[in-house]
Amino acid sequence: MKYKNKDGIELSYEGHENNNSVQLVKEILRKAIEIGDVQKEESWSDVKAFLTKNFSLNFKSRYEELK
Repeated sequence: MKYKNKDGIELSYEGHENNNSVQLVKEILRKAIEIGDVQKEESWSDVKAFLTKNFSLNFKSRYEELK
């Protein structure tokens, strides 16, 4: 199942073989999956850190969201 945001918009990375930006995004995501596959037990924190760094993501703690 593909993720859709609240407006019903989803990403589509089908095709785009000649788009370097799309290929880089796919490479980063493959690496994150590889980290999870290799490390198993402790992998989630490593995968989260890898994706957060590579996509400049800022996560609020669940407590900040409740305010």
